[in-house]
Amino acid sequence: MWFLVLWALGLISGAIDLFIHGGFQNTSQVCSTLLLHQFVVTFGLVALIGVVENIILAEKSSKSLGWPGGPYQYKYGFSQLGLGIMGVLSIWLRGSFWAGTIVTMYIYGISGLFCHTQLMVQNKKIDAPNVANLIMDVAYQAFITMLSIYAGGIWICS
Repeated sequence: MWFLVLWALGLISGAIDLFIHGGFQNTSQVCSTLLLHQFVVTFGLVALIGVVENIILAEKSSKSLGWPGGPYQYKYGFSQLGLGIMGVLSIWLRGSFWAGTIVTMYIYGISGLFCHTQLMVQNKKIDAPNVANLIMDVAYQAFITMLSIYAGGIWICS
């Protein structure tokens, strides 16, 4: 559920940016600013946490989850780092690059859906934390999709 905090931080920083720069003139500008802050702040923090948890503190993290450690954990940390780098690059690269960044987050979200579903199947029980994570994954993907549609200019094929 730590992702909710990151999501909120992206919203808060976006709202501050809009307030400071008086960017509440139109829906497209509001959505574009909020989406940019999801990329930079939320995805950037996913990367930072991923590097710390899955690369720097890999053994400690896997033990705390009761999972075996291994090379897959480093790969996961580097994939989170890649998502964060795409988020930060979104400051300068717009348009279809943003579509690619969103698609990368979709894939990251699908991995969460898969893992949380597998845990419930494996444990043969539906539990609140995993269900909450499933709901959050779907809600976040819907949220960034709606922002991208209302921001405009992202899903245009050229």
